[in-house]
Amino acid sequence: MAAMMLSGLSATAATRTALPRRAALRARAGQSVQMKPMGASKRSARLAVASAVPAPGAAPVRRARSVAVASSSPAPSVKAVDFMDPTPTPWYKRDFDVHIALDKGLGSVLLLAATAVSLVLANSAHAGGFIGFWEHFHIGPASLGLHLNAHEWVNEGLMALFFFNVGLEIKREFVYGSLSNFRAALLPCVGALGGMIAPMGVYLALNSLPGGIAAGWAIPMATDIAFAMGVYNFFKNRMPPAVATFLLTLATVDDLGAIAVIAVCFAKGIVPMYLAGAAAICGALFIMCKKEVKNMAVHGAMGLLLWFALLKGGINADIAGVISALAIPAGVSAPEGSHAHAMESGMKVTLLDDLIHTLHPISSVLIMPLFALANCAVPVNAEAMGGIMTTPVGTGIMFGLLLGKPIGIAGLCWLSTKVGMCSFPAGMNFKHLVTVGMLAGIGFTMSLFLIEQALVGMPVASATAKLAILCSSGIAATVGGVAMSRFPVQNCEIVCDEDACRPELLEEQVFKAENDCDEVACEPKWKTD
Repeated sequence: MAAMMLSGLSATAATRTALPRRAALRARAGQSVQMKPMGASKRSARLAVASAVPAPGAAPVRRARSVAVASSSPAPSVKAVDFMDPTPTPWYKRDFDVHIALDKGLGSVLLLAATAVSLVLANSAHAGGFIGFWEHFHIGPASLGLHLNAHEWVNEGLMALFFFNVGLEIKREFVYGSLSNFRAALLPCVGALGGMIAPMGVYLALNSLPGGIAAGWAIPMATDIAFAMGVYNFFKNRMPPAVATFLLTLATVDDLGAIAVIAVCFAKGIVPMYLAGAAAICGALFIMCKKEVKNMAVHGAMGLLLWFALLKGGINADIAGVISALAIPAGVSAPEGSHAHAMESGMKVTLLDDLIHTLHPISSVLIMPLFALANCAVPVNAEAMGGIMTTPVGTGIMFGLLLGKPIGIAGLCWLSTKVGMCSFPAGMNFKHLVTVGMLAGIGFTMSLFLIEQALVGMPVASATAKLAILCSSGIAATVGGVAMSRFPVQNCEIVCDEDACRPELLEEQVFKAENDCDEVACEPKWKTD
């Protein structure tokens, strides 16, 4: 087959040594490889590798059980041909895939840009009009008590959709992902617990002083998943894959804790009649989940009713998003024509996958930037900046995130490993754990949201808290990034199972982590020195 494919091509093309090592591995396995060299757009190319296919009648390649990586061996030359024009595609002609862009950090860039715009406008000659728009522009039916201002619609309305997406991701992690295995999830769950308790303790200790505001105790407990993973991805070739799973699991549990705190601790003006209606709707939603109802129009209508009942009942209405997400049936297949991908290769694409695929861009590109625009409009001057380190609220948040987070995460995880309750994942050590603790100090989105719940009616304290969040998140990201940059680039060895690996893959390889060696057909085993 490969010979036939090569016969019609020029000799120059047929002898081109061209492929990145990860693509070369997939080519040897006879897989279809998506090629995007030199900025080319999303075009498929079928790679034919003559050297990897044994001739008819030739002796089969003997399978080996394991292949060790020798760091001194040169990478093999791969003869491969792709059926695409190697000429660089101009940037304005490339196909745009929002999911690829988000994987590369588009969401974080937009969130930072929106934060910067909000701060600039709030400190410009147009500050009155900008802040006035969010506070005084009302829309919605007054007869239903929904004549809310723009700020409230963002925080109570759009954020419910954000929390719906968060709830879907949490459920998927519990059903199929890192939280589905109790032993594997135990250590990051312990770390998340320490990462919530220690910052709250630091904040309360500092705010027990005169002038302190104990009501903000929950603000430093949260971790921003998007920013933390965004910083991590810049240096992922220096960290073993287990660290990414650990950080993602920890941040997910952290968010779950923050959601529980919002639901339980920041309820105000409870109206029992509406809460009884909300309880009935919750029961109906979970019956629908049990019956595997996959009509999203029905789920959407029930979710809107739940949102309204919680809003009028005195509970933060955004919790309706999480509850509705948890009621989505996990085992139902995605609708036909879905462009979503399964969480792992070989698994079926589910309704959860399809909804996350659809909502993640909306959440990252639209909702989160709007949230930053609406909630980061604070005056920045010498007095406000000085308040970060001179007021109990500012110092409580700063030290809670920058010291409480890493100490709580690393300390409780270390203690749990010493008593034999947990163990480190393969390739991960205490230095990696401390680095994760630093990244977890990036509070940002969820911390800003908690400020809106905890410091209602306290504009000065709220402004100080927001500036403290912005400063501490920036410092945590910088310190975490510098710490990761000091780790050496990881080399890995391929450990092949006799029945899982193809014979064509069983040859000596050397490649770096930046080539995503954890995505090849064999399981990577990371060296830890």
